[in-house]
Amino acid sequence: MACIELRGSTVTPEPANVKTVASFRTKPTPKLDAPARDDATLEFASETRPAEVSPRVPVVIKIRKQTMVAIGITLAVLSVAGAALAGLALRTPVAPTGSLSIETDPPGAEVRINDAVRGITPLSLTLPEGAHRVLVQRGSNVKRMNVEITSNAAKSYHIAWAEPAPASVAPPTGSLSVISDPAGSAVTVDGTARGQTPLTIPGLTPGRHDVQVRSGTATIQRSVQVAAGSTASLVVGSTAATGPSWGWISLQSPFPMQVLEGGRVVGTSEIERIMLSPGAHELEFVSDQFQFRQSSKVSIQAGRGAPVSLTIPRVAMNINALPWAEVFVDGTRIGDTPLANVQQTIGDHEIVFRHPQLGEKRQVARVTLKEPLRISVDMRSR
Repeated sequence: MACIELRGSTVTPEPANVKTVASFRTKPTPKLDAPARDDATLEFASETRPAEVSPRVPVVIKIRKQTMVAIGITLAVLSVAGAALAGLALRTPVAPTGSLSIETDPPGAEVRINDAVRGITPLSLTLPEGAHRVLVQRGSNVKRMNVEITSNAAKSYHIAWAEPAPASVAPPTGSLSVISDPAGSAVTVDGTARGQTPLTIPGLTPGRHDVQVRSGTATIQRSVQVAAGSTASLVVGSTAATGPSWGWISLQSPFPMQVLEGGRVVGTSEIERIMLSPGAHELEFVSDQFQFRQSSKVSIQAGRGAPVSLTIPRVAMNINALPWAEVFVDGTRIGDTPLANVQQTIGDHEIVFRHPQLGEKRQVARVTLKEPLRISVDMRSR
């Protein structure tokens, strides 16, 4: 073990508290002829002049263990502090926010913030500070707002919409059929021109109406009573008639349709008799609702009705039920599901599904020329 020698005494450090860092040997220095001088600054033997160091004596530097631990702790604390400071310097600043609450009466309105759907009312949101476009919509009711959100502040909006009034039921109306001899007379009803004879005027309110029929210089005035749901008829002539001078057609149709001649409406399928002058007529039967249009030639005789023959198209229906059901169309049994390519005429049809344990379900199917109809029900649902 090496020792550190002080002038006048020798100190031997404890082995447990020292650590050998390095050792080396010094080369012997040749003695100088100059006389030795006392140096007051040389207090330790290890600091003696080279001439005084004994040859081949190792010089040992020793550090106490407590000092090493203290240095390690200091370095660790500095590392942690440096990492924390770096994290604080790199952390992204948090944008200031505020809150927005929206309620509607009735509730259930969709809320869009800056064109993005954010939810259904009642709704509470946290939004960045600044201006925002707000749209609140419930059915046909729309409310647009520009809302300014401020930091740590709350804004609330309550929007009340009146419930839509129930659709008023249209009052029942009637129709008026006007024919004249000769045809082509101008017809005015309650002061409003309505066309030329022969003419059927729908949508008249029930009650008495003033009708004028003008042919050339002759004008005939009549007062006609129109009843709801029916068609009143007015026939006028320039000379006394010796017998009936008009005929008619009666039309039976599975759905409402208009009757046109030369692009002009002369009646509808809802009128019991469509009055026409004697002779040949090219008629067109039209229903936009069911995409139906068909032409037919009829020959009218005075005082008699002419038959009208229309071909109503048939369209395939595909019918199914879970788990299964017996099917009736317009009261006629057509079989058990699944049923494919069931041919039915266009129009509205009542379909009944029956199951011995699951009961009965009914629905009205509208068959059109647009596309094949697919109908399916779940008998297990209530």
